[in-house]
Amino acid sequence: GLLAILVFGLLEYGLAFWQVQNLRAAAREGARVAAVRGDDGEISDAMVSSSAGSLDPGFSGFSKSTTCDDDSDGVPVTVTINNGSLSGSVREAFDVSIPFLPPITLNPTLSGTFRCE
Repeated sequence: GLLAILVFGLLEYGLAFWQVQNLRAAAREGARVAAVRGDDGEISDAMVSSSAGSLDPGFSGFSKSTTCDDDSDGVPVTVTINNGSLSGSVREAFDVSIPFLPPITLNPTLSGTFRCE
């Protein structure tokens, strides 16, 4: 019994951790593009390409804290992914289900910050 709990716990946590890391990498890449004055389409494309398949093409479920322009050099821009806008299969990975234990639902903060250039 205990071995099963450990094995399933490791697998479930590993899957959730992998999804979170993919999405945080996507948010960081989106912030990097936003910092060099990319528009929303360019930000979305960068996020999708760096998400290892976690985000669908044309993903628009993100927000950015500011728009970089000539007057905002050095100002931080943060790109945040809205957890509610993620596809069901991605959100499902945040529901950690280990036999004999109550379900655990993760609600990670998925954001990246860079300074405007």
